[in-house]
This record gives sequence, structure tokens and C-alpha cells, in this order.
Amino acid sequence: MRSGVRMDDGQQPAVTVAVLGPFAVLVDGAAVHLPGRLRSLLAALAVGAGAPVTVERLVDVVWGEDLPAAPQQSLQVLVRRLRIALGDGTVETVPGGYRLNLPAEHVDVASFSALLDVTSFAALMAARRADDPAAERRRLSDALALWRGTPFDGVDSAALRAVDTPRLVEQRLTALARRIEIDLAGPGAGALGADAAGADAAGADAAGADAVGADAVGEDAVGEDAVGEDAVGEDPPSADAPAGADTVADSLAALVDELQELTAEYPLQERFWGQLMTALARSGRRDEALEAYRRLDRTLSDELGIGPGEGVRRLHREIVAAEDPPDAEPAGWIPRQLPLGTMGFSGREGALAELDALLTEGVGAGPTPRVAVLDGAGGVGKTSTALHWAHRVAGRFPDGQLYANLRGFDPASSSPVPASTVARTFLEALGVAKGRIPASDDAQLALYRGVVAGRRVLVVLDNARDAEQVLPLLPGSGPSVSVVTSRTSLTSLVAAAGARRVPLDTLSPSEGIDLLATRVGVERSLAEPEAARQIVDRCAGLPLAIVIASARVLAQPAFPMSAVAVELADDGARLDALGDDDPMADVRSVFSTSYRALSPRAARMFRLLGIHPGPDISRAATVPLLGESDGAARLAMAELLRVNLVAEHTPGRYAMHDLVAEYARERAQHDVAESEHDAAVQRLTEWYLGVALEMDRRRWPGRVRQAFVRDPGVVEVPDREPAAWFSDERTILLAVVEIARTRGLFREVLSLAWAIYSTVSNHFDTRKALWAALWTARDVSIQVQDRLAEVWCTRYLAALAGDAGRIAECEELRRRTVELAVELDDARVLQQAYQGYAGDLVRWGRTAEAVRQAEHSLEHGRRSQEAYYEAHALNILAWALSHGGELARALPLAEEALALLNDVDNPTTRAVIWDTIGFVHAELGDPGRAIVCYQEAAVRFRAFDMRQDLVKVQRRLAHLLGDVGRWAEARDAWQECLDLHIGLGLTGVAETREELARAAKLADGAPDLIQTVRPPSRTAS
Repeated sequence: MRSGVRMDDGQQPAVTVAVLGPFAVLVDGAAVHLPGRLRSLLAALAVGAGAPVTVERLVDVVWGEDLPAAPQQSLQVLVRRLRIALGDGTVETVPGGYRLNLPAEHVDVASFSALLDVTSFAALMAARRADDPAAERRRLSDALALWRGTPFDGVDSAALRAVDTPRLVEQRLTALARRIEIDLAGPGAGALGADAAGADAAGADAAGADAVGADAVGEDAVGEDAVGEDAVGEDPPSADAPAGADTVADSLAALVDELQELTAEYPLQERFWGQLMTALARSGRRDEALEAYRRLDRTLSDELGIGPGEGVRRLHREIVAAEDPPDAEPAGWIPRQLPLGTMGFSGREGALAELDALLTEGVGAGPTPRVAVLDGAGGVGKTSTALHWAHRVAGRFPDGQLYANLRGFDPASSSPVPASTVARTFLEALGVAKGRIPASDDAQLALYRGVVAGRRVLVVLDNARDAEQVLPLLPGSGPSVSVVTSRTSLTSLVAAAGARRVPLDTLSPSEGIDLLATRVGVERSLAEPEAARQIVDRCAGLPLAIVIASARVLAQPAFPMSAVAVELADDGARLDALGDDDPMADVRSVFSTSYRALSPRAARMFRLLGIHPGPDISRAATVPLLGESDGAARLAMAELLRVNLVAEHTPGRYAMHDLVAEYARERAQHDVAESEHDAAVQRLTEWYLGVALEMDRRRWPGRVRQAFVRDPGVVEVPDREPAAWFSDERTILLAVVEIARTRGLFREVLSLAWAIYSTVSNHFDTRKALWAALWTARDVSIQVQDRLAEVWCTRYLAALAGDAGRIAECEELRRRTVELAVELDDARVLQQAYQGYAGDLVRWGRTAEAVRQAEHSLEHGRRSQEAYYEAHALNILAWALSHGGELARALPLAEEALALLNDVDNPTTRAVIWDTIGFVHAELGDPGRAIVCYQEAAVRFRAFDMRQDLVKVQRRLAHLLGDVGRWAEARDAWQECLDLHIGLGLTGVAETREELARAAKLADGAPDLIQTVRPPSRTAS
């Protein structure tokens, strides 16, 4: 059991939490009253069912829109108070948030989830295949018995009421429907079998005094609401009752009573109406079953303006025909990742028929997977066709539908999405816990194929670059089907995997006219058939072009369609760069007519979007790009949205279809004067720089801004968390460095590189781009002869090289940093240069050299007469000395460093110093003090997302916790280490995984490992 709560030795109290009804907490059997916000915090952690809950989620649940001035710090205070109330081990700190460390049987909502197994679709299917309905019914009844009323009663949280309550209620209704389904399928005509009877056989919500387990909430804990009048339903027949005719009739009668209550309480839930009709019909009450259908029909018509679904209508027909109604189909949790299909899809009947053939060919007939490749030119409708078919047949794949955009031909991305990245996303969607996903690419892909083996899964792999990207993601033999789209024919995939190639050409004239009609309206299309034909013809039958032309028609409802057809025929508007035989030529003319029809402001925005370097753009960034007011930018983007030249793919962020983006770049080249181009790049660069500097200041309050950093003045800063903003914009920020260089904005290049380094360096996926951007900045610093900027760029490059394990390159850059700093003779710069070199020398085991470099650092730190630099220098010397065994010298230096700074101005520097003091205490043989120091460091590193430092201190802490036998805590520290190694792309993943496995076994008391605990580590981690 993964729990720090000890029930047998008295070190930790036994805590029980109940939220599926009136909120209640027991500690060692006694009810505990928690004030409002602590209730909300504990309820949010309980809903996590033992999984990590992010800081953002907890803040939202506890405060909603009424945020405190410092939400993260306020949350830390609440967590400390909750630990005091419930015991230190109850709430664990995990990467990015917290976790409730209680056994599932001590948290009613966790027990409910575990009994339903809602997090494991594979386990659910295995249980169904085991064909043990009695056991399944017992689990469902036990789960339903945990409900004592409305979830979170007594908890004041809008987020829980709006999101979690409906979700949990839906899970309860699904479980209840499944339990009734089992009852209807029981012995005889639906009688409850002997194994099915229990506390909840006829009352889905009935709860006993032990609703959360043997020591859980009882009448004394939650009052009279726990049992009695609030429980729904009556007691069922006894488990010992004979399964004869009377028992069958009584069971059906009890089901009818229960279902009548449910349909009254949930009148729009068709599943309960269908079950009521079934139970009535099997009881010989055919007329009442038909009347139930009529009541449902009236209710749906009055409330929603619709009729019953096909399943209930079919059941009605069968009852009318006096046939035995079929059993209800089972329900289950499945991943549904398909994006929305295209509005007004038309044509492609041949391609759809080819895809339909996949459903019947080669099922289970050998090792060949069932794969189709939709290939064709950009804009020909590959994705639309694939998604239209996928939605049409989704019901044939009960184990889920997976979707990934592989970005094989994305003009804003230089490299496609790796197969391993997709596999990891799919594994998480399929319910595999993040901690169980292996680190290596090959292992992730192998696990993914193993998980989907034997399942009926539909996999859509969109926009593939080549067969090598796709092959690892194809399920093996079995009932799954994969559909791949690509601009290339992927002939090697056809050869290697036996894929069915489905080439897509432009639409036929009739298909094109049908597509146009679905967009502009059938009546309008029929009223001007010649204009419709001309539009389709001049769009070269390319679906994307027809859609854009349709938007042009709709944008001018007073104009005849022939006006658009005439515009498309204007030879002066055509761009013939690709030749008359290439559909792209005609697409450009379509883009041109849409572009020329824009208002001057929207047309200017479209051109300037061709200058923007990112794959998308935020709403806030469109304002400086346009160089006008926020309102003007909003109006321009709204106009571009209306004519389908941009799409708002997520709230507040815009992107273009890749062909439209190419056209926008061409328009920028042709229609934007150099002076306007320069001005737009400058506005954009200054805005990104200004926001990045402010976000960096908020994120790292103690960071000293260097003299070469240019302040662009006042800019409008988005209302975002700094870490989230950097995460969304990091690719664009790195691209802005390059376009700023090409336009001669050298000071902005240096400033932006400095502003983004500390945060962007924590993102593994942009490390290569950051490396390139820093080299660009270093070249610029040399060009403008700014030695200070050159020092900092060289220092940052050295740090990146060191983290990547490139020791020779790192040392060369460290030495060059020192040389440049000596030339400058600035005490602060020299202190930092020697500090960085000393830190790497410690990491490489060259402690004597490290001490010499650290002593130079302290010399210049004291010379600077600034506490910040002196504290850093004292700390690096203490760090180097401690690794050389000079512990008596190291400890007072580190303690002096800590005393120089405070947590308000320099929390991150103090975190580094706490780490050093912890290491010294560990080497001195005082693990208790060392652990406390490491924990002080970790909480600060975590608060400021300093993952590079956090992974190191957590590794040291994990070793030490194991040394003193605190294996449950060691296991959790190793888990965080592993997550950080994978997230940061660090080496040592295999070793970390082994340490985690070892700690997990020892935490569970594995006897064969108890005698093999290693002595304390004396090496730098």
C-alpha cells in the first residue's frame, strides 16, 4: 500500500475523508471540523483519488475568481495547516502540486473510483470478458453504497460544484444503469440472483454506517443525513431467498419501482426509460411499457424538441411486436480524441467506400495490420475525409478512437512530431499512469503496441511526413484500424505494412458543386448554377479553395455568386508561379480574391501575419503586430476569421492553414514595404521583449538585470501566470531572436536572449533552439563589441553544454567566460564566471580545482560589496569544500551565505544555499538536519519551477531518506526524480528507474531487500 499513514505504530493518525454527501473527516475515529478553505483543499485532494493535483487546480477550487495576492504562497500556508490538522504524512508535495496520501478505502470518492475501475478501461474490459456479473454487481453495489447525498455538501467551492459534482453524478448514474442492466440479465426473467443481493440491490443510493470502510464515516461523524430518510430505495430481497417464480416477480417489481423513481428524478435519461420499459414488458405489463415510451417522447419533445434515440425506438417497436426486448448494451469509459468533423462534408464516396472495406478485410487473419493511407496535395481534403469517416464508424471501435497531428508538413515546424511523443500521449489517453511509462523511445512504442493489442481501436494519424514516422505507431494484427493522411503516397508503408492506398485528387465538378451548396445553401447554388460551376472550376476543384470562395460568397449576401465567379476569373489576380497545371496556382487566385475583398485594416493584418515567425499567434500579440489599438486588432482578426483565412484553434490563439500561411508570407514579401516590415518586426520584438522581461521579473524576483539589457518601455502585459506564458510562447520567442537579428535589432536580440534563458532552459523540447538563439546572441555581442553581453551568452552556452553532458565543450566555454570577465574586470561578472566554472568542476569530480575557482569567486564577491554576489560566492566555496571533505570549513561559509539574504528578495538563491547546507550535514552524519535542509531547498525550487536544481536536490534527498529507512518518502522522491529526468531529457533515467523500483519494494516491506541497504552516498548527484 502506497501510504505514509501508519495504522499500527501510532506515528501517524488514521484519517478518513468523505465527500460523496455531507463533508466529513475522521482522525483516529473522531470527527474533525475544518474551516471553509481547508474543506475545499481537502475535497480537491480527495477527488484526485491519490493522484497528484496541480497547484493551479487547487487554487481554482479553493479561491475561484477571488484570488489572494500570492496564490501559491497562500496555498502553501493552507497545506501546512491541513498537515497540522490531519498529520504530516497526509498530504505529500509532488512535482507541480500535492497528493493526498491515504489508502483508497479511507476516502469515499477514491473507493468509488476504484470499485468502478473508471481509470482503467483495460481492467473494465477484462472484468467483462471474465463473464462474472455477480462479482461485477457486488462491486457496483459497494460503490453506490458510498453515496450519502449530494457530493461536497458543506464545501463552498464553485469549481467543485460546476465540474466535479456533475462528473461524479454521471459516473454514479452510469454505475447504477449498469447494475440495473445486470439485474435485468439475471436468472429467470431478470430476478436478482443470490450473489446480487446486498445493501444496495434495490436502492442505488442507500448507505450504511460504514459508507467508507470499517473505520469510516458513521452516524456520529456526519449526523442523521448519513443513513435513513436520505437513502434512496427500499431493502432488496434477502440473499437467501429462493430464485423461484415469486422471487423473479418480486425482483422485477422492485426494479420497476426503482426505475420509476429514477425516471421521475432524471426525466431526460433515456437509459433509465429503456430499462423501465424492459422491466415492465418482462413483468407482463406491456401497456405500461408502451405508456412509458409515450411519456418519454412527450418529455423530450417538450424539453429538447427531439424524439427518443434509435435504441429506445427499436425497443418500442419490439414491445409493440410482442417480442422479447434485447438486453441493454454495456457502457464503458473509452478515449475519444477525434477532433470535430468538417461542417458540410460532401463527396468522396469512392474514398469512403475504400475505407469501409477496412472494416471487413483481414480481421484476425495474420500479422498484417489494417491500415489505409489517404494521400494528396495540400488542401485536397485528406483530414476532412479521414475525420468524417472516423466519426461515422466510431461506434465500431468500442475500445476508443485515438488521433494525432504528426505535423509532417507544418510550415511553422522544422521537424515532425516524433513517434515516441505520440505514443506517450496515446498511452496517457488509454489510462496508463505517467509513472509507468518508460523513458526510452523504443520502450514507449513497445508498450503502446502492447496496450492496444487485441483492442478494437481506431487510430487516425494525420499529416504524416514519411513511413518511418508512422510505422512504429501502427497496432499489430487484430481488430484495430489505422488511417494515415499525408501529402506523400507513403509507398514504403504500403509495402511494409500492406496499407491500402486511397489517393485523393481534386473534387469532380459535381462533388465540388455539392460542397459549395452545403456551404452557401442549396437554394442559392441552384439559383445560379453557372456561377456555381465557374467557382468550382476556377477553384480547380480543391476543397480548401471552394470553402474559402464560399466564405467570400457568404460575406456579401447582397451580391450574386456570379460576382465572385468573375473575380476568380480575373487573370490579373492570378499567381502563376507554380504553373497553370498546378492546383496551387488557382488556389492562389482564390486567396487573392478573398484578400482583395478584405477591409484595408484586415488586409494589412493578413500581410503582417506573414511576417510573424510562430506556428500561431496570441490575441495579445496581434495588437503590436498591427500597430493599432486592441479594438482595431480584434476587428481585423474577426474579419479574417469570418472569411476562413485564420482559425481560432484554442481560445485566444490564432493559426492559419499551412497553404494560407504560405500565401500570407508571399503577400508580405510582395506588398509590405521594407520600412513597414522593419517597423512591424521592431514593434513585435519590443512587445515580446517587454512582456518577457516583466514575466521574468515576476518569476525570478531576485535576478539582477544586466547592463546590456534594453528596456523597451511600457508594454501591455497579458494577465497570465509567467510559467504558462513562457510555455505557450517559447517557440515564438526563440524565433523572434532570429528575425530581430536579420533586421538589425541587435540590442533587442541580446536582451531577449537574457530574458528568456532562465525559464526556457527548463523546457527540453526547445533546448536545441535555445542553443542556436544563444549562439546568435553571442555572435551579435561580438559584432557590436559588447563584452558584458558576450560573457553572459558564453556563460549560458556553457551551462547548456554542461547539462547536456558535453564536458569538453562546456569547459572550453567556461574558460572563455573567465577570460572575458578578466578583460572586463567587473567584480560581479568575475564572481559569476568563477562560480559557474567551480560548479562544473565539482560535478566532474575535480574538487581541488573547484576550490581554487570558488576562492576566486569569493574574492570578487566580497569586492562587489553586494550581498547577492557575496552569498553566491560563499555558497559555491562551501559546496566545493564539502565535496573535497573539508566539512568543518564548509558549514560556517554556507550558514554565513544564508544569513546574508532573505526569502522575500532572494528565495531561489536561498534554495541553493539550503541545498548546500543539507549536503554538508549529510556528510557530517546528521541525516535529520540534512533532510530538513533538502526539503527547504526543494519547496523553493518547486515553487519557482527550477527543475534543473530540483532534480539534483531530490536525488540527494531520496538517497538520504533511504539511508535512514524512510522508504515511502524515498520512493516518492525517486518518482519525482524520474519524472524530472524524463521531462528535462537528462541522462541517468535507467539508473533512476532502478532506484525507484528498489525504494518501492522496500516501502512495501520486501524482506529480500531489507538487508541490502547501501551506506550513505558521498558523491555529488
